[in-house]
Amino acid sequence: MRRRRINTNSDSDSTFELDLSPMLALMVTLIPVMLLATVFVRVTIIETSLPQLVEKAIEEDRNKKDRSITFKVEMDQQKGFDVIAFEGPRVIYKKNIPLKNTKWDLQTLHGELYSLKTQHPKIFRLDLLPGENVKYDDLVKVMDEARNSKSEEKKFSFPDKDSGQLVETGVMFPDVVFAGIMEG
Repeated sequence: MRRRRINTNSDSDSTFELDLSPMLALMVTLIPVMLLATVFVRVTIIETSLPQLVEKAIEEDRNKKDRSITFKVEMDQQKGFDVIAFEGPRVIYKKNIPLKNTKWDLQTLHGELYSLKTQHPKIFRLDLLPGENVKYDDLVKVMDEARNSKSEEKKFSFPDKDSGQLVETGVMFPDVVFAGIMEG
């Protein structure tokens, strides 16, 4: 028997091309599909059923260019809440609501906002200025406190400018505007 010797140093046997185009085609198709299927931010709308005259008053307040009265709530992890009312550029009311045992005092905040709403029932907008380290859950809790009066007996009355009819509602500040959260 003769032995056959195999030449392992030959260039023709050791080189071949690997076709990666099917793998690249798969990646080019698969990555965009996976990115489109992923939900990064889920936006939800809180639906509220309001009487038509109240919705109209909220829309009028939302579309005002020049505001005579503006309400602002500043949130700070160390100081608590600062509830501020402006008449034009002038501060007409300011109250600090400190933290209660390192937690937000939402009950006192609700009382202050209720007091401001009884004085100015046609204002539905609230500017919310959160501090750097305020959590999203805390923002939602503040918006929930500001949205409605907690008691069915506590209503706010204001005259409708078109019909002259007296409108009653338990809605306080459903139009929350975030101020100062974007830095440029």
